[in-house]
Amino acid sequence: MTKAFKIGYDQSKSVEVEKNYIVDNYLSKEDGMGYSIVRTHLDGSHPFMKNICSNRTYYLIHGTATFYLGEEKVHLTEGEMLVIPKNTKYAFQGKFDAILVDGPAFDVKNDVIYDEKIIEK
Repeated sequence: MTKAFKIGYDQSKSVEVEKNYIVDNYLSKEDGMGYSIVRTHLDGSHPFMKNICSNRTYYLIHGTATFYLGEEKVHLTEGEMLVIPKNTKYAFQGKFDAILVDGPAFDVKNDVIYDEKIIEK
């Protein structure tokens, strides 16, 4: 039997990952769907990282963001989406709300965070 999920914003579990970066968890690994969905809120920047297992899809709901993938800069505005393949090192900055889908589901042990900040050239 299939179970349907209806999750409202008021039912999400908010976590402040770091200063100015909040994640609202909607669907997690524990829900058994094989992927995870969170809403992210950023006002600032996030250091370089990669996920060794999951492909990541960011869909901007509000605001603007710049993603740094190697030498490439990708600018997103409301309604645009960026898919980042697993094992891709990236960072991002801006002031935005986004839906983030990890497939397979997010597991903190698969995130690699670098002690490297965004440096504009």
